[in-house]
Amino acid sequence: MAQHNKTNDKDKSIRHDNTSPQGKWDFNEDVANVFTDMLERSIPDYHTMRKLVDQVAEHFIKQNTRFVDLGCANGLSAEGIIANHYKDVISYLSDVSEPMLEKCRERYKKQIADGYVHVTRLDLTKHAIGYGSFSKGCSVILSCLTLQFIPVEYRQGIIESVYSSLNKGGAFILVEKVLGNSSEIGNIFTSIYYNMKRENQYTEEQIAGKRKSLEGVLCPLTEEMNISMLKMAGFRKIDTFWKHLNFCGIIAIKD
Repeated sequence: MAQHNKTNDKDKSIRHDNTSPQGKWDFNEDVANVFTDMLERSIPDYHTMRKLVDQVAEHFIKQNTRFVDLGCANGLSAEGIIANHYKDVISYLSDVSEPMLEKCRERYKKQIADGYVHVTRLDLTKHAIGYGSFSKGCSVILSCLTLQFIPVEYRQGIIESVYSSLNKGGAFILVEKVLGNSSEIGNIFTSIYYNMKRENQYTEEQIAGKRKSLEGVLCPLTEEMNISMLKMAGFRKIDTFWKHLNFCGIIAIKD
């Protein structure tokens, strides 16, 4: 029965992994219902990336501090960190999508009731991380595939707020889709990426539909441009801990 349900979820993911009625990508209820499966089939090396995020965070999480996940979606990206440090830290998870937040609240129902997890609606274009009760005292801040959906002009301010919200020695873990350093290399990465999606049972129509729906919504930068923004915010210790085609994970430590 469980396998049957999983198959149904994958079918729903293929059907809904396109556009909203307005033609632009939207993290609506349909997407929220199949989001986990969507990530697994759309992000290369996804499970390795999640494992590495958890392992990197292990080196920085401190007792009696705060952990923040910006753009938490359904809460999956924070699952390992919260499971490993359930009562060590207070976790603040935020997103702008109510359907995603509903899934996140379902995932952490017990932890929310116990007071160790807080799930909040937050529009990063209007309120940088300094808004709300989690503005200071953070040992780890995670942004997993979030900033790429924020208009570029807001990103520097958000990263600066992240920097000011971290304790000394705290870490910002940033996972993003990125552009290649040249159009030629970028095109090669994109070609391989679309082949991966075909192998994961997406049709040509679905691949093209999602690409069109994300135009002007998902705006990746190069890895170097992301690192440059981190440096401008004050981070000096920066490195890439994971890279697969046009996706990368970056760690930045506050001195």
